[in-house]
Amino acid sequence: MSGAVEESVDAALPIGVRARPRPDMEVRRLLGQLTLGRPPRVSPTYPVADARRDWRLAIRAFASREPVRSVFAGAIPGPGGDLSIRAYVPASGSEPRPVLLWLHGGGFVVGDLYSAGATCRALANRTGAVVVALDYRLAPEHPLEDALDDCLAALRWLSENAGMLGGDPNRLAVGGDSAGGALAALVGQQSRAHGVELAAQLLVYPATDLPASLTAPSPMAGLLTSDWTRWFSRHIAEVSDLADPRLSPMLTGAEAASPPLIIVTVGFDPLRDQGLAYADRVRAAGRPVRVLHYPGQFHGFLSFDRVLVGARDALDRIGAELRAAFDGVATDGVVADLPHRVAHPFLWLRPSQRWHETKVAAFVVGDRMLRSIRPTKRV
Repeated sequence: MSGAVEESVDAALPIGVRARPRPDMEVRRLLGQLTLGRPPRVSPTYPVADARRDWRLAIRAFASREPVRSVFAGAIPGPGGDLSIRAYVPASGSEPRPVLLWLHGGGFVVGDLYSAGATCRALANRTGAVVVALDYRLAPEHPLEDALDDCLAALRWLSENAGMLGGDPNRLAVGGDSAGGALAALVGQQSRAHGVELAAQLLVYPATDLPASLTAPSPMAGLLTSDWTRWFSRHIAEVSDLADPRLSPMLTGAEAASPPLIIVTVGFDPLRDQGLAYADRVRAAGRPVRVLHYPGQFHGFLSFDRVLVGARDALDRIGAELRAAFDGVATDGVVADLPHRVAHPFLWLRPSQRWHETKVAAFVVGDRMLRSIRPTKRV
């Protein structure tokens, strides 16, 4: 199903379209491998250091790392000290290029430049833009307010220094996934107040209402379970008030200040409905909104593009939407009930992927054996 939105995103996405009865076939196989048929559980005492390491391992196993022309790693001034960035220059195109500031996901607690790298490479090649990943400060070491300050500082720096990266400051966008999507939405709302006019904001399964995120029912098929949302909230609550409306894009009342919105939502995600509700809010405020909805996918699927055809499809569609936005053509509407059937029945059995996963599994086993000998301090 596809078509223009007439009244609201909700009108275009009734319950039967929001989620399929079961995840896509390729998703069921992946989740079966990862969880052995059971929803993933996490202990309240699961160490932060272990969570960060394990997410990097998941990225290493399931995310592709496409070649790009060049990668620039450096530091820019930030409100609490220098901030690390990594800029990905696409394999094709010419200067000056558009610029996308990318804010990684991870519940405001995990994630870093490495975990963002695969998505940034893919988006750079599909948009022709320089994609700049930011290593913003994380909880529980820092409050969420520090993360937002870092993101705004990076946006201001790019608006003034994009030319250093071969970028065009007049074609600047911000994007992020999950927690990074929440930060990207807040940055989008505040960008004009900071003197920056954005061509677009890209939100991938964003957390737009933090208090609701903690109580939203978790789908049985997915990786973001209630255990995980409680674990994230516990560490965030040590340093920030999750009920602070300034930290939730849905609660700020600033939707009218948002740039044109491209949002990706998925069926098996406790954040699905708040993402769609935010799209409605932005559109009701008179801003263009493009919704790409994958009813058979799960929260985090974009980082599994090595094995999910649906993730590669989403990257291609996102690339096309961003290219249009950089050209000044903001689309408005819903593309819903997106596939994906696996393009080839034996895609999941590719020997190269099996070998790659075997290497990662061996690394994980070795890492856990080392941890049992020298236990990580629990946070």
